[in-house]
Amino acid sequence: MQELEKKTQFINGHRRVRNFAKLKKILDILVPSLVRDKMRQGTKNFAEIESEITVVVFDIHAFDEIVKSYTTKDLLTLLDQVYNVFDQLCDQYGLQKIETVGKTYMACGGLKSAERKIDTRLLNRHHSVRVTDFAIECSNYVKTIFLKNAKSAHSLELASTHLQIKIAIHTGPVISGVVGETKPQFSLIGETCQTTSRICQAAEPLKVTVSKETLRYLELYTNNLQFKRIQESGDDFSKDPLYEVSVFRGRFRKTEF
Repeated sequence: MQELEKKTQFINGHRRVRNFAKLKKILDILVPSLVRDKMRQGTKNFAEIESEITVVVFDIHAFDEIVKSYTTKDLLTLLDQVYNVFDQLCDQYGLQKIETVGKTYMACGGLKSAERKIDTRLLNRHHSVRVTDFAIECSNYVKTIFLKNAKSAHSLELASTHLQIKIAIHTGPVISGVVGETKPQFSLIGETCQTTSRICQAAEPLKVTVSKETLRYLELYTNNLQFKRIQESGDDFSKDPLYEVSVFRGRFRKTEF
């Protein structure tokens, strides 16, 4: 009888360990490492003032038309495929994914807690440069994703046969922190995020669009990019120009005004 109890205790203990490992793995996926560290230290809610980070927002173009052309399962498969690649590239460039909400993907570079943990070689590159390189690579990637039924779609928005995203980048201060206890959510709060979202609305599909604040750093820290001032859209940008970024293949970089 004692032998049976020992075996039962061993099996139950092994199950608890496996269940804990599964929960830990899920937590590692859902919650950023900098948040996990705070939670393990017993800090449930925290906020930090980030003097300057670079935020990037992707927005899938003509998403409503894509939804009409896909079954629920196929749509989720498409989003999973795209966002998985974005996540991998985020890690590659030492960036922090913030959230995905339907057609929108947000990430950033420059968070103090996150920057302390990335490779030194990445730290030698300013966060605005890493975010821009990340955005260019993501733009190139989505061009390889072909949409089904695109040719037969009646909407002019879905005239392209491959996936398109709008891309916006802005640099500025934010407040970072965790909201909620039952389902903790890492969030960025501040005008910088709102500005990036507005830039995304004005951006053209597959064009990496940056603010003048980000442009200053890119001109300072890169020599392989070129910038073209684009027409502003709406009152929000009547005073602040936007710039389209592309990889420069010539001998000297230039900024077109």
